[in-house]
Amino acid sequence: MDLPPLTEEELKANKGPKILAVISAVSAVSTLFVAARVFVRGYVMRKLQLDDYIVIFALFFAWACVGSSIKAVQWGNGKHFAALNLEQMQNAVKYTIFGFPPGIMSFALPKFAAVLLLNRLMNPSKWHRVWLWFLAFGSQILLLGCVVILFAQCTPSAAQWNFSLEKKCWDPWLLVNYSIGAGSFSAFADLYLAIYPSVVLIGLQIELKKKIALCIALGIGSVASVVAIYKTTSLPSLAKPDFSWETSDLVIWTIIEGQTIIIASCIPLLQPLIDMAKGRRSFRTTGSSGYKHYGSGAGTGTHGNNLSTTGGGRRLGKRDPDATLLDTLTTRVDRQQDDVENRATTSDGSVKKSDSQESILPSDKRNTTYNGGHQGRIVRTHEVTVEYDASDKAPLPRDPHQPWRG
Repeated sequence: MDLPPLTEEELKANKGPKILAVISAVSAVSTLFVAARVFVRGYVMRKLQLDDYIVIFALFFAWACVGSSIKAVQWGNGKHFAALNLEQMQNAVKYTIFGFPPGIMSFALPKFAAVLLLNRLMNPSKWHRVWLWFLAFGSQILLLGCVVILFAQCTPSAAQWNFSLEKKCWDPWLLVNYSIGAGSFSAFADLYLAIYPSVVLIGLQIELKKKIALCIALGIGSVASVVAIYKTTSLPSLAKPDFSWETSDLVIWTIIEGQTIIIASCIPLLQPLIDMAKGRRSFRTTGSSGYKHYGSGAGTGTHGNNLSTTGGGRRLGKRDPDATLLDTLTTRVDRQQDDVENRATTSDGSVKKSDSQESILPSDKRNTTYNGGHQGRIVRTHEVTVEYDASDKAPLPRDPHQPWRG
């Protein structure tokens, strides 16, 4: 392998500490966000769903990439290739290559979690659902193609990191060009999944402050798209002879992309933690507890139900974790410290008018049947909570055919 001679400054150059600092910091932050998501969905809402498990698996892949990258740095990745001995060269290449597949999975899998969440919250039409799943599966298939080419470009594959083996390799720019195309499609998918909810929310009749907050929470994935676009600029390093030096930035941005989209997938679900941090009466500890009954009036001595109305149809239904998620995003119920002030009836038994609430929850998530037929679009509902104390109940009328009991 012919490598150009290095100056004394180039021999001392080392990006290794930078690699370790960046990937460790961003991975730690991502882990905190996933832990917060699991706490909200598993403890507060009492129900982990498929998208939660997908994000957890994506985090495992991200840490696998981090571990392999740390090992590569230990063998000299981040230094100029000519500054390494043969053993360092081989292991730096091997562990760098081994880190790419889990790194790719770390930013491919969260797209499925995003689609699952958007399908529940936005209630898109049938063909729009197909399009969203196409983006997720298309990205996954194209990105897995990068892994296939990475290991198939040389025969045998081990010859890429075992320089003693005779090998026959494809043009390295085949992998570079394909990866740029796959990465661009992945970036487009991230951008679309981030912009789509914002476009829908702009048309809703809700207050501007709430609308902006929703757009930011559900559109934060656009940051991952920017990272993905920038990362594609470092892909040509895969074809450079100074592999350990040139691929350093690619390693960093691969991990940043994965961790960024993981963080973005968690942010929309963390509103309950913000409510708790601000001291709001976010959930009660009595009854079945948790956000599972947030706003439903579940508590000692009360009975609560949700009355959803659209058009001429109305029906009582119970909340589920998905309903809770939207309520925490689209409504801010200012609960007072005194439970008496939270009741829907006054002391004289008259019904107290409650604040209006907007919801974009699809009808099927509220176990509600509508006469107007609103499939394939967001439905605005008005929710009324009616509660009463057992002590407020009027005595039941006496059956005249039953004798008095003294």
